[in-house]
Amino acid sequence: MADNSRTATPKPNPKDINEGHQNFDLSDEQFTSDGDETKWPTTKTRVSDKEFLRLLNTAYNQRQDLVSQWSGQPVNFEGEPPKGYALFRLSDLTVHGHPSGRPFRSVKQFVDHVHSIMTETLDGCRCAVCRPDLV
Repeated sequence: MADNSRTATPKPNPKDINEGHQNFDLSDEQFTSDGDETKWPTTKTRVSDKEFLRLLNTAYNQRQDLVSQWSGQPVNFEGEPPKGYALFRLSDLTVHGHPSGRPFRSVKQFVDHVHSIMTETLDGCRCAVCRPDLV
């Protein structure tokens, strides 16, 4: 007997599919967002919602697994980001010096490599730069 208790993901309205993509407004009141403006940083520069949606379009549509689960069509986010979410620009600190020439994106990402240096196990280092296939 099949388990039919699972809630299905709502399928897109065919009227919203245009020219090979689906327009989707994440700020529409019908969608519940867990975003919280009180969690926004106060010392960072906010990126425009238009730029945020442009970057989100690119990132989402590169995930073919998500696109195929939703509608099979690329998504074009329009309107505004989900309520309570915003994108902020900050100066990234990156750690350089790895033999591959690739930087560590943060000190936090560098910690695994430091541990391999400390334990003299660099040959088996599983950090994100030595083993990007594990990330």
